[in-house]
Amino acid sequence: MKIDRVRFAEVKASEATTWTCVEVFDGQGLSALAEITCGANTAEAVRLTSELSAALDGQEIADESEVEGLLGLEVPDMQANMALATAISALRTAVSDLKAQQAGVTLTEELGGTPQESILLYANINRHLLTRDRSPASFGRAAELAVSRGFGIVKCAPFDGVGPPSTREEILNVAQLGIERVAAVRSAVGEDITVLVDCHSRFEPHTAPLVAEQLALSNIGWFEEPVEPTKDPEGLAQVAREVSMITAGGESGYGRDFFREVVAMGALNVVMPDVKYCGGLAEARESGIAAMEAGGDVSLHSPSGPVSLIGGGHATAAMPGAIHLEHAVYEADWRAELVLPHERVEDGRLWLPDGAGLGAVLNEAIVKRYGRYWEA
Repeated sequence: MKIDRVRFAEVKASEATTWTCVEVFDGQGLSALAEITCGANTAEAVRLTSELSAALDGQEIADESEVEGLLGLEVPDMQANMALATAISALRTAVSDLKAQQAGVTLTEELGGTPQESILLYANINRHLLTRDRSPASFGRAAELAVSRGFGIVKCAPFDGVGPPSTREEILNVAQLGIERVAAVRSAVGEDITVLVDCHSRFEPHTAPLVAEQLALSNIGWFEEPVEPTKDPEGLAQVAREVSMITAGGESGYGRDFFREVVAMGALNVVMPDVKYCGGLAEARESGIAAMEAGGDVSLHSPSGPVSLIGGGHATAAMPGAIHLEHAVYEADWRAELVLPHERVEDGRLWLPDGAGLGAVLNEAIVKRYGRYWEA
């Protein structure tokens, strides 16, 4: 197959969030879709996606794994540059999607899996709360809402304003509000709901265990990225040896070797590849399998829009043994309408579309109402 051109789309989901996607056209009437939301790096990811797709124009691509080589890139290039990792991940995902459409199969099947009707989700309440009241009571209400809508697993990121450097003597005072937010979530949802905590790498090896001791009082299900695994895996391994709960993370990692190694060294019990950054859908699957072979679990990271959620659903379905998939809840009332057919989330599960490839396309009316299309 050959890449003919690309088109970009963005919609503003909230004051804090804009979802950005790329459509990749093959010149034969097919188009693939990938999300390239990358925070402050999104504009650079757009530029690189445009530039690299142009470099691939006219080249025959037999498989998504060839994209790096055709562009003269190696894994360390992506590991050092999040925007580049995002662009390459999108192009690799697009090739997988186009191949699936050409074969008339779902992305789950193209990735080597057996189609599943639905995938278990957990509710990330943090993005819903970014532009709202961040009090412990508000965290509790958001968690309670998610549970009332069928989610049995809830995640929060409570440690705003905390960051290194810090000391063992001061860390609990600095982190106290975050600890209270987690306690409020636990109180609101009861003991039968799993509560996950994302630390956004705001601690250090000498402070994280002290915070973990306090979170253990709220019976949390995992301790996500107290230390950044791509920058200090040895420090995270030290934390993992000292805490009583599961460690999870790896959202910024690229390539299966990274995910295998962080499990093998004891830094993470659960790896969290993000299809937007890790190398795309096929690489997410291979990364998860590598981590499971090393003795870990895999739960794909997906705090973004419906395009990456559906893609992550296909990758999860293609990994026997993979656990729940992340879903950022309640950022936009019209979220499900961004794609056709509409994103279907019910009873804490994502129901996968059954069309060829991703099985979904952007809803142009919604894009134009809340954002725009453009060609770079």
